[in-house]
Amino acid sequence: MIFSVLVTLIVVAAFAFFLRVIKNKNEHASVVIATLEDKMRQKENTELFAEKFEEIKSLENDIMSHFVDPNKIDEFVSYLEDLGEITGASISVEGIDVPEDNKGMIDFKLSIEGSFQAVSRTITLLENIPYQVNVNQVYLNKDIEQIKDGNEIKISSTSTWQADVSFSILSLN
Repeated sequence: MIFSVLVTLIVVAAFAFFLRVIKNKNEHASVVIATLEDKMRQKENTELFAEKFEEIKSLENDIMSHFVDPNKIDEFVSYLEDLGEITGASISVEGIDVPEDNKGMIDFKLSIEGSFQAVSRTITLLENIPYQVNVNQVYLNKDIEQIKDGNEIKISSTSTWQADVSFSILSLN
C-alpha cells in the first residue's frame, strides 16, 4: 500500500512537473510568436513606407515638372526654341519678366515667324506644353510689303506670318 501511494505521488508529481514544463513552453512559444508577428508587421510597414516614399517622390517630380524654376529659365527658353524647331517656325524670346507683385509667375513675350501652319501649330503646342501656362495675348499678322512704283503703291504679300505671344507660367517662387 505504501508502495502504491508512493507511486501515485510520484506520478502526480511527474504529471504536475510536465504540466508546468508544457505551460512554460507554451508561454515561451507565445512570446516568440508575438515577437515574430511584430517583426513581420514592422518589415511590412517598412516595405510599404519605401513604396509610398517612391510613389510620393515620383509624384513630386511629376508636379515639379509643371513649374519653371526661376534659376533655370535658360533651360525653359531652350525648350521653347526647340519647340520652334519641331514646328518649323522661328521663335525668339522678346522679354522675360518676374513681377514683384505676383510671385509664382513668370511673364514671357515671344515672337514667332514662319508659315501660317507653322505659326499656328507653334501657338497650339505652346498652349499645351506640360507647364501651367496662361496665354495673355496673341497677335497674328502677315508680312506685307509696300512697293512704290511711280505714283502707284503696290502691295506685295509674302507667305511669312508673325505672331507676338504674351503668356505667364507658374514658377517655383
